[in-house]
Amino acid sequence: MLLEGIRVLDFTRALAGPFATMILGDLGADIIKVEPPGGDEGRTWAPIVGGESAYFLSVNRNKRSIVVDLRKDRGREIIYRLVKTSDVIIENFRADVPKKLGIDYDTLRSIKDDIIYCSIRGFGSKSPYEHKPAYDVIIQGMSGFMMTTGEEGGPPIRAAFALFDMFAGLYAAISILSALLNRVKSGRGTSIEISLYESSIYTMSYMILSYALTGIKPKRYGSGHMSVVPYQAFKCSDNKWIVVGVANDRFWNRFCRAIGLKELCEDENLFCRLQPPV
Repeated sequence: MLLEGIRVLDFTRALAGPFATMILGDLGADIIKVEPPGGDEGRTWAPIVGGESAYFLSVNRNKRSIVVDLRKDRGREIIYRLVKTSDVIIENFRADVPKKLGIDYDTLRSIKDDIIYCSIRGFGSKSPYEHKPAYDVIIQGMSGFMMTTGEEGGPPIRAAFALFDMFAGLYAAISILSALLNRVKSGRGTSIEISLYESSIYTMSYMILSYALTGIKPKRYGSGHMSVVPYQAFKCSDNKWIVVGVANDRFWNRFCRAIGLKELCEDENLFCRLQPPV
């Protein structure tokens, strides 16, 4: 396994952090999940099957778990011994909490100077919301994402899964892998910060840039696309649905022939009529 021999001390809970450490565990790292008395809150989220949360199980495979009360000296002593044999620390507390618990970067770096320390926050350092907690649905709303989903004139629509939690977890895993590579080259550890909000803006990519360059706010297209047509779901005459993704003229010509409407691909004016409204 690629990360065999790498130990990760995981203080995260809920989704973004556990997803990041699950990826590292899938790559062979030894993940020690540190839970507070009472456990990760994700253990209580439905559906519960055989006494276990399916939600929790979906992002916590390939891990070993211990319960440690970080508010007590004895708990911190246990953690400090584990830090000495660990390569990566990852946490997703509010910004002011690690220092209070004695597991902040400066404290743990004094124990192991080449430690890689990753923090996942709702909002970045020096943000006006720096010390505020955040869940994925809050980020979906604040980022503007929920104003791009659903049908025009309808209410804001949340993605069915924790979209930006997952992206933040991916970015955390990528950053940790980069830091491990850098440590091989330089011998130095580092501190990493991943923000759910910044991850959302980064991930929305062309929608953000399109607005920045044109000044035109993104509209809602239902299952459609802001710049590619046809690229959406269509209801058929038998009340079943199909999804069509035609991203260029070559595919459009093939699509027209496939559905027996060859004349459409020969209509020089059709391209203009197919463009989404501005």
